[in-house]
Amino acid sequence: MNKHKVKAFTIMEVTVAMLIASIAIGITYTIYTIVAKSYSVYNVRSNNTAVLIRLDELLKNDFEHADRILKTQNGITLKGPGKLVNYEIESDFIVRTAGITDTFKVKTQEINTSFENAPLTEINSDEEQNRIDELQMMVLFEDKKIPYHYFKQYSSTNLMQRNTNAVN
Repeated sequence: MNKHKVKAFTIMEVTVAMLIASIAIGITYTIYTIVAKSYSVYNVRSNNTAVLIRLDELLKNDFEHADRILKTQNGITLKGPGKLVNYEIESDFIVRTAGITDTFKVKTQEINTSFENAPLTEINSDEEQNRIDELQMMVLFEDKKIPYHYFKQYSSTNLMQRNTNAVN
């Protein structure tokens, strides 16, 4: 009988190697799942924050460049030289229309408008009676209330045009 020895791994060695490989694969998959979920949560939060920042930038810019800001049935209208911007403010979203339409998916609460510290709660038939110089609202972001406050400082010329009976 020819005794020829073949070099090979034993069943026990192969089993141990497979066990170590399966543990390494399991740990790698778990880490990958955790990192992917964290990235997804970060990405959603980052996008939602970007929406809030963009809305704030647009409102500040529109308030600054408007000649008149009027309360409407569903929100506000900002009128400027050759520019008309409408904001429709609902509880689940804000729509800005200024040539193009932007929709901001934000939850809002406690929307208050006023002119010279007098609250404006209802719409009047006279457009000038709907003028506002202040907008306050609460935005819900991740179950936290974030106050937004915008104020328009009208020029004396602009206010004089509003009331033609005004005297210096």
